[in-house]
Amino acid sequence: MRVRRVAVWSNVAMASAVLVALAGCGGGEGEGSKEAESDPVAATSSATPSRTPQADVSSRSGEEWEEEQAAKLPKVTDVKVTETAEGDRVTFTFNAPAPRYLDSYEKELNGAEGKPITIEGSKFLRVAFIGVHPESRFTSPTPNERVLEVRYLMNFEGEMSAGIGIVAPDGAADPAYDISTEGTHVVIDIKE
Repeated sequence: MRVRRVAVWSNVAMASAVLVALAGCGGGEGEGSKEAESDPVAATSSATPSRTPQADVSSRSGEEWEEEQAAKLPKVTDVKVTETAEGDRVTFTFNAPAPRYLDSYEKELNGAEGKPITIEGSKFLRVAFIGVHPESRFTSPTPNERVLEVRYLMNFEGEMSAGIGIVAPDGAADPAYDISTEGTHVVIDIKE
């Protein structure tokens, strides 16, 4: 029973303290209470409340926030095809650290809505860059004798896909390749 009295006393003491505080602010219908009704922040802070970062975030539209986030994502700036001592190289350059990627050989390359895209070559390597700027696109670079085409396929939900058409003799296995990232570059070395 004793614990209960303490709890009741705490609630009564707290209610009294709130009433005393309100009475000290002008008690009822004064200017302070009208201001508190129209602006709850004014009742507890200075007449010129500062804006918090949270308030700034909530005042921006969803579109502005998405644009701000997209601006932070890497965007492809250049694609080159070159020859190396071990084979051929395709280099994708971005304006920020290189993104993650997925890669695989495909029998057919598809673009938006699953529509087939025809590119030169007999073997087709798809590379999908994950977490890139939604407007990431590139112009097909000058090909060489083995890498016949590198083409932009699509950009969907932050994933940009590129197709690489490679010449391989009829019936030959898919050419071996290595992919690495070096700073702002994704480098694909296609072995001979």
